Amino acid sequence: MTLTDIQHLWAQPISAAKQTIQTNHNDYHEYSAVIHNASWCPDCEREVSLLLALDGQSSSGFKQISLHSYEDKESYQRLKREGSLDISCLPTLIFYRRGTEVLRIEEDSAGQLAFLLQQM
Repeated sequence: MTLTDIQHLWAQPISAAKQTIQTNHNDYHEYSAVIHNASWCPDCEREVSLLLALDGQSSSGFKQISLHSYEDKESYQRLKREGSLDISCLPTLIFYRRGTEVLRIEEDSAGQLAFLLQQM
């Protein structure tokens, strides 16, 4: 699955998330985002939709957004059990500034994504 596929698949949640964002004048052009995601993951849909909405509403979007998609649930679970992944859960969003990791958000059930991104 590609980022374009995700944007099409979750067009409605992304649009709904944009409705909840008042205005976002943040400038993310110095940051890159890496998304670890699966279309079968409801938390991924919520978090990635919000991230893409924030990117679209910001004064300057992310320099780059990369996607690691885990569409085969059994394969993902096997890799996780084996310790072969550099993440512990889905979704995981990792933000870099000039090549250095500055923020990692894992399964943001507390809804802190928008708040944390506004602090960057």
